[in-house]
Amino acid sequence: MRLIRHSIRFTLAAVVIVVVAGPASAGSVPAGYEPGPARQPSNHRSQLAGWEFSNIRAPSIDMDEPVLAGVDVSVLNRRVGHWSGTALPGEPGNVVLGGHRTTWTHPFREIDELVPGDIIYMTDAAGADVMYRVRETMVVEPSDVWITYDQGSPTLTLFACHPMGSSRFRIVVVADLVSTQRMA
Repeated sequence: MRLIRHSIRFTLAAVVIVVVAGPASAGSVPAGYEPGPARQPSNHRSQLAGWEFSNIRAPSIDMDEPVLAGVDVSVLNRRVGHWSGTALPGEPGNVVLGGHRTTWTHPFREIDELVPGDIIYMTDAAGADVMYRVRETMVVEPSDVWITYDQGSPTLTLFACHPMGSSRFRIVVVADLVSTQRMA
């Protein structure tokens, strides 16, 4: 596994990219990550569901997309997919969402532009607006399914192929729960 963490900052003068890279043991799971008890494998039949149950908005990148149940390629080809068995918006655990960057509806085209501090909203089943704040962005191997594991606190994890137009790696954006607000 090769883990690359980066932060992108835009200023009027220049774009500064900070990259911290270091090799890690293949298949290692970072401390504090545990699979949730209901998390399903990516090939489980529940990943085919495809019904709409939420919405995701990231104002900083003009993203506003419906979220469908499951991460089977047939679901991801239609919209953003929710990894079956991971947390639901606003609940304890890790809400895990996948999406394409360049093909089909490419809902995650600009997720590499999300930076620490950016806000992401999801809607829960009761109509509450759930707010998450971006903590970090990393690039991992496709086999690093630990990104779908719970991290000890309520989180939102977005993942897509990386770099743009390639499936060599996965870009992962991790955000922490900030609040749940009932919509008027």
